[in-house]
Amino acid sequence: MTDGSRRVQAVRRWWQGFGRWRRRRPFWGGTLLVLSALVTGYFPAAYDQFFLFPTGRFSTTAVLFAVLLLLCGVTVLTFPSVSGLFGFLGMLISTLALLGALGGFLAGTVLGGVGSVLSFAWKPPDESRRFSWEDEESE
Repeated sequence: MTDGSRRVQAVRRWWQGFGRWRRRRPFWGGTLLVLSALVTGYFPAAYDQFFLFPTGRFSTTAVLFAVLLLLCGVTVLTFPSVSGLFGFLGMLISTLALLGALGGFLAGTVLGGVGSVLSFAWKPPDESRRFSWEDEESE
């Protein structure tokens, strides 16, 4: 085996492992919650000079909501068994961020809402109906 084919095999094994990890949790829900946290925290802090009112508390509130959304997203990705609870909390925090910190100019609230719904609705995969390419090749 050449060095290049070993690297290809290592990348293929890593990608298959990542796919197995991703299928066992609400991956897109947690990822969208993390992305909404970044948007909710970044936009109000970056563009606070354009507001017509003092923004000290506004930026602080935005960062607080961003940290809470980030914790919800990471918890959903790390502990899939509690994704329903943290999906609900993510929806609540996203809605409050819209009222308290403009929700990252609405983009953070939309991303948080979609990620929360995906996390809340996620169910573990049925292991008895699992499909594998190896099963197909052995026939």
